[in-house]
Amino acid sequence: MAIVNRRAKAKVAAPLPAETENFAFAAEIPVGEREPLWKLQLQVHSTPQADGEHTRLRAHLQTNLGSALRPALARSAPDVAALPRPDPSSATSARALRLAERAGHAAQNLAQRALRVPVLRRLAEPLLQLDFNTWIEIQASTASLDRGSHSLLPQAERLHTLGIRPRRAGDEPLAETWAGEAPDGYAQVSVLQIDKRHLPERLLRLLGNRPFGLAATIVNTVQQKKAQGH
Repeated sequence: MAIVNRRAKAKVAAPLPAETENFAFAAEIPVGEREPLWKLQLQVHSTPQADGEHTRLRAHLQTNLGSALRPALARSAPDVAALPRPDPSSATSARALRLAERAGHAAQNLAQRALRVPVLRRLAEPLLQLDFNTWIEIQASTASLDRGSHSLLPQAERLHTLGIRPRRAGDEPLAETWAGEAPDGYAQVSVLQIDKRHLPERLLRLLGNRPFGLAATIVNTVQQKKAQGH
């Protein structure tokens, strides 16, 4: 048994470097005490691979007209007291929140003024029933991959459960889109696949002999929100 163990250890490759690079960012514009009017979350994670590097970017963008702006407009004035207060020991947090509050109040006041115009109100009322969400996930790699960018498709298993089976990219970059009804709204799914052979000459020179692949999945949803009390 000892010989078997020694042979097994000899075949195990040295572990990859554990060094990773992470970046996270979040911002929002509050309106009243409900959901924020606008919110952005961004994460980037980069880690070494056997002969290259893998980078993943995830982003989520929310625009809550139905669940945030419409209830706020139902009140006569912006509800400043309902907004979360910053830690007084953090001057940076206090300045950031004050800036977000001013942006939220400005958006609310601008919307209230616009809705006093009958034509604008008729155009805006359908939009004020909706929330918009966009999820973006991008994966890129400079490592050798047997299936190229197709190996990097984000959320591939989840796409398959929805009946979405993207094709592999050919001589040109591949972009595909699916759309349909979703609970209380509408959903759209798009995928993009780019391999090294699709890049312009300038980028090819920068990459040299390194492989390259990139795949992205973008999901957009529009959800109708019922008025409070319905």
